[in-house]
Amino acid sequence: MAENKVDIDRFVQLSKVLTGTPSLDPATAESYLGRLRAEYPAPVTDVLAAFAAIEKDQNPVFEVKRRIVEDKALGSLAQKIIAIWYTSEFVGADNKPKTGTQAQFYSGLLWQVIGAHAPTNSKLNYGDWRKPPVAH
Repeated sequence: MAENKVDIDRFVQLSKVLTGTPSLDPATAESYLGRLRAEYPAPVTDVLAAFAAIEKDQNPVFEVKRRIVEDKALGSLAQKIIAIWYTSEFVGADNKPKTGTQAQFYSGLLWQVIGAHAPTNSKLNYGDWRKPPVAH
């Protein structure tokens, strides 16, 4: 099922707050939203509704923390949203990992944060691991 634009946009804005990232790919967001909704249909609807009520607030980061992250019913899904953006993986309703595509794994925010490439996604030559990393 294709996600609607309002939900995708809302999911992107919520994800920006949760991940602390100013720019997220809408196509990836649509895929992630669909994957999460397939496992957790009611909680996804609830978290998007909760965010809709606070997205225009003067202090959205504080309100997301207070009304979503710290909420017993919504906090678990907030953690899954963070996990999917950083690793392309989250724990499904069956308590098993739900992995993304290889492209999603490569584009995970984790690699930007730690200043590394994803395993198997290196443009380096054989043996380059012996050289110290380039300082940023």
